[in-house]
Amino acid sequence: MINDFIEDPEYADELLNAVLSDGDDYEIQRVQYWYDEARTRMYGMVAQA
Repeated sequence: MINDFIEDPEYADELLNAVLSDGDDYEIQRVQYWYDEARTRMYGMVAQA
């Protein structure tokens, strides 16, 4: 899922917003982790370039 978020940031934003609106605590934590991890990896890739 993290790679999906990296490849499609718009999808990541949409999913996070949907889960924040309608998800339970577990779903929110899980998707927030994926989202944060994807962003961290993306920024790491940019910094290495």
